[in-house]
Amino acid sequence: MSTRPDQDDSERRYTFPKSHRLKRRRLIRSLFDRSRDDVETVAVGCVRLLYRVVDREAIGHDVPLQVGFAPGRRVESGVERNRVRRLLREVYRVHQHALMDLFVSRPDALIVMMLFRGAPEQADDCIQEDLPQAIEQVAARFDSSSEQKSGDS
Repeated sequence: MSTRPDQDDSERRYTFPKSHRLKRRRLIRSLFDRSRDDVETVAVGCVRLLYRVVDREAIGHDVPLQVGFAPGRRVESGVERNRVRRLLREVYRVHQHALMDLFVSRPDALIVMMLFRGAPEQADDCIQEDLPQAIEQVAARFDSSSEQKSGDS
């Protein structure tokens, strides 16, 4: 049996199409705007996720979520920045369904910015351990909020 999550489930697609990339400046800026109260954050180890729920019309595509990746200020060389961004993207691609499944049937969408906040030489181990945990924490927040709403009615 395979140990990689992307090979366990044959009907799932583990791709990361361009329509799922967070590219709009207006949306990216809104995640970093400290005056907004609708932006949530999760930090696990060397990874921090900034996210908020938006209308699907605002993101320009009919997709459940869009994700952006930033290596952080401590990663100085361009080669290292690209390597860290590539690691973030690959670990997200393998674990994306924790978030994707929650927003497929919803009318709104989720935008997420994944930030690396560690030392570049520790990026390999750090990202592979911390990013899946952070994704699960975000998914748990939305899963519990949907249960509360259905329990209130």
